[in-house]
Formats: sequence, C-alpha cells, structure tokens
Amino acid sequence: MTFTRNRLLTSALALAVASPALADLTAEQVLEDQLRQMELYGLAAEVTGQSRSGDTLVVDGLSATADVPEGAFSMTMGGATFRELGDGTVEITYPDVIPIGITGTSDDGEAFEMEMSLSQTNTRTLVSGIPEEITYEFTSDSFSLGDLKFLAPEEAAEMDLDISVQSTGLSGTMQMIGGGTLRDYTADFAVESISMAMTGVPDDESEGAVDFSLTARDIVADYAGSAAPQDLGASFAEAIQAGTKTKGTAKHGPLTYELKADTPDGSLEVAAAAASGDFEFEIGQAGLGYGTTARDTTISVGGSSIPLPPLTFKMAESGMKFGMPVVPSEEEQDFALRLSLEGLEVDPMLWGMIDPAGQLPRDPASLVIDLQGLVTLTEDVFAPEFAEEMTGPPGQINALSVNRILLTLAGAELTGDGEFSFNNAGPVPMPSGVMNMMLTGGNGLLDTLVGMGLVPEDQAMGARMMMGLFAQPGEGEDTLISTIEMKEDGSVLANGQRIK
Repeated sequence: MTFTRNRLLTSALALAVASPALADLTAEQVLEDQLRQMELYGLAAEVTGQSRSGDTLVVDGLSATADVPEGAFSMTMGGATFRELGDGTVEITYPDVIPIGITGTSDDGEAFEMEMSLSQTNTRTLVSGIPEEITYEFTSDSFSLGDLKFLAPEEAAEMDLDISVQSTGLSGTMQMIGGGTLRDYTADFAVESISMAMTGVPDDESEGAVDFSLTARDIVADYAGSAAPQDLGASFAEAIQAGTKTKGTAKHGPLTYELKADTPDGSLEVAAAAASGDFEFEIGQAGLGYGTTARDTTISVGGSSIPLPPLTFKMAESGMKFGMPVVPSEEEQDFALRLSLEGLEVDPMLWGMIDPAGQLPRDPASLVIDLQGLVTLTEDVFAPEFAEEMTGPPGQINALSVNRILLTLAGAELTGDGEFSFNNAGPVPMPSGVMNMMLTGGNGLLDTLVGMGLVPEDQAMGARMMMGLFAQPGEGEDTLISTIEMKEDGSVLANGQRIK
C-alpha cells in the first residue's frame, strides 16, 4: 500500500513538473497556426522572409494566393514579430504601419489592383495553449485602415475615392480547437468605438459626389462555430457541406450615420441615430439566418432634391429577421421573415401639411409582418454560376404560416394571421388555407378623411361596399372581421360566402 501511494505521488509530481513544458508554444508553432487559419479559406499562404534571434522570430511579410471561379486573387502584407515570453506563451506585435496589396483578375479576365495601409497603436496578441488547442488574447489602443488606392482597372484608378475605417479600444479572445482539417472555435470581442467614412466623385461626375460616415460605440460580440477547408470563392452551401458553421450575437450602443450626395436632381442629405441595437447571425445545416434590431431611432431627410423642408422621423424600435435554406435538398426546409417598424412618429410639419386642423389621431404608427414556412430548395442560389444558368425557380414553396400582421395608423388597427399550403403540380403554386383579419377604427378613419376632403364621397362608398363584401361586424364598436378561405379547387370564400 505504501509502495502504491509513493508511486502515485511520484507520478503526480512528475506530471506537475512536466505540464508547463507540454504547454509551451514556440514562435514557429504560432506562425504555422496563423497560416493554417488562412489556408482553411482556400488561401495558399506563406511568409516572405523570416529570421530568428534568441527568443524572437521576425517575419518580414506575408503573401497569399487563391484561385477563384474564372479568375485569381493574391494579397501581400507587412510582417510581425513573434516573441517567446518564457512562460509558455508567445507575444505577437506589429509595426506601426502595415502595407497591404491586393491583385487579381475578374471573371471577365480584367485585372484589378489596389493598395491600402493598416495603421495601429499598441496592438498586441498573447498566444497560449498547445497547437491543438490554441488561445489568442488581443488588445489594441487603435487601428485604422486607409490610404486606399485603386491602380487598375483604369476606370477605378481615375475615380476620386477615399475610404477609411478606424477603431479604438479593441479587446477580445479567440480559441481554436482541433489539430485536423476541421477546427472548432469560440471568440468574443469588445470595441469602444468604430467609425467608417467614404467620400468619392465619379470620374465623369455625372452622378455627383458622395459623402458617407458612420460611427458606433460600445460594441460587444461573441460567436462560435467550426471552420472547414474550402475554396475562397465557395458558396454558402459548399462551405456548409464541407463542415463550416458559425453562430453569434452582437450588441452596440449609440450609432450614427450621415449620407450626403449630389445627384442630377439636386442634393440629398440623410442623417440617422440609434440609441442601441443588436444583431444575430447563423450559418449551418439549418441555412442562413440574420436578424437586426435598432432602438430609439431618429432619421432626418432633406436636400434640394426633395421638394419639402427637412423632415424628421422617430421610431421606438425597428427590426428585420430572416432565415432561409442554402443547401439544396429533396427534403422540406424552414424559412422565416419578420419585419417590424414600431412606434413610428411622423414629423409634425408633415402632419401639419396633411391635416392642419388636427382631425386625425397622431398616435405613433406600427407595422409588423411575421411569416414562416416550408420550402424545397433544388438549386444552390449562391453559386456564382446560378444566375447565368437559371432556367426556372430554384425550388418550391410548400407551406406558409402568417404568424402576425399588424398595422396601426391614424387611429385604425388591422391585425391578421393565417395558414396556407401549396399545390405545386401546375405552373404556378396554388395556395389553400385560411386568413383571419380584423379591422378596428376603419370606418371612423374613412369618415374623417371624407370630412377633410382627402377622399371623395363616391370613393368612400365604394370602399365601404368592398368592406361589406369581405367583412362582417365584430365585437366592439367600429370593428370588422373577415375570414378568407382559399380552397384547393381555386375557389375563394369570405366569411363562408363564395366570392370566386
């Protein structure tokens, strides 16, 4: 028993002593991992000159090339310094200015060439772990991408265009797991602020100058997934079938953007600000998903091309979310779409032009459309050759659920929901199912519009006849309900009465 206990203690001590050595990373291993990450996305990457001095590996530059459909791509950029810190970790630092060059040919054989530079302050990456489970912790006081120059083709080179991206207060981590070709990863990052600016004038000045700027603060994001080897020009479907997937969320604080343009019809100025927002994204076997939300948004529109004084609109919340399949299959797959504009306040000046006496309720308006369903996707719609070879629809719709329809405007409210299936035997999908609708305040709004002289009495009478045909009185004052049923034989019923 004593012998066994001593042996266990000796083994534990040996492991404790050996473990730091097992976890030590070399500068060369970190460099190799950087190149592997690029190669996963179809880039043939290699360093252009490197030297070793003591604990430090210096890389002069990096080049990457790739074949893309009907063309080619190559990139060069400045190098970095990899220093072993003696505790099993490696520190990566970068020069103050990193030149970047991109060249290639498009699918029509035309060459393109561009240059830019990446400037940074106190950008540092600390790498730890082992090659099969490596962790990057990165920080940067600031970095900016600018000095963009188009050298070819000639039309792009002649364009007066300036684009820049700046960021401050970057921090985050990324962990790459797996020593094989398929690598899992998790990542998170935070940015104090990021700004983008673009100014340009077409070479012929036929459409005038454009000036765009955007600033966002307090950005945080996290995502996870798997990276699989793929060609640089691979479609979503090809990447997913290879094993690639990712899913993540992000949030931002105050966001503003401005757009100024000189058009043939005059100037246009648009400015917007949101107090906060978030978005989510997903790519995988379930397809492609994306969603975004903005809160407390203010939008101003003006300029000589608009025959009105500058107008301002406010919105409590707006959002968009969609999900769609991307991998062709004989099996049914889900799709979804949701659009929302909630708490929309129209500029009082516009209300004053339409309704100077204040007869219409000026409550905030809202619009919500929430759909989901089932489709059969037969073509890779994101493949480069799809548009050229398309001879018909890339699939068929099999079912549609109208989860919610909402429209509130000037004191009236329209709501609805429904379920439909589709017969795809003919040239056009034939729906069958039921749609339920309810309108409150509709007659009152119509009376007000007639009284204001905005709607002629004969047109209002026609509208009431149509409502009488499709709807019947519901519970409550000024409430109409309607049940529209579509049969498989093509007939249509409104509240049980055949109208087609």
